[in-house]
Amino acid sequence: MKKIIDGTIDLCNLHLKDLPDLFDVQLNGGFDCRDNQLTNLVGCPHYIKWSFSCEGNPLTSLKGIPEYIGGYFYIDANLKDKFPENYIRMLSDIQGDVRYTVEGLINWEGWEQAPAGDY
Repeated sequence: MKKIIDGTIDLCNLHLKDLPDLFDVQLNGGFDCRDNQLTNLVGCPHYIKWSFSCEGNPLTSLKGIPEYIGGYFYIDANLKDKFPENYIRMLSDIQGDVRYTVEGLINWEGWEQAPAGDY
C-alpha cells in the first residue's frame, strides 16, 4: 500500500550509508539526501512531486532513483561522465532539469518548491 506524505523530507548531513525504506511513499514535496555516504539511492520514495537532491554522496549506482521527479534532479558535477543526463532520464521521469552541481556553487533557496511548470 502506498503512503502519501505532504511536505519535504530532509535527510542531509546524517552520515547515512543507506536510506530508510521510503519506496512506498508518494512524496508531495521535495527530497534531500545530500552530503551522506550513499553509494546508491535504494529506499527513495517512488514519487517526488518537487525536486530531488542527492549530491555530496559517493554514488556508484543510481539504483533506487525515484520513478517520477516533478522538479529538478541535483547530482554532483563530477558524476556527469558516469551518469549522463540521457541515462538518468531513462531511469526516471524527471519533469525539470538535471542539474550537475559543484559544491558551494548553488543557490538552494526555494529548491524544494520548484514543481514542474514553475521554472
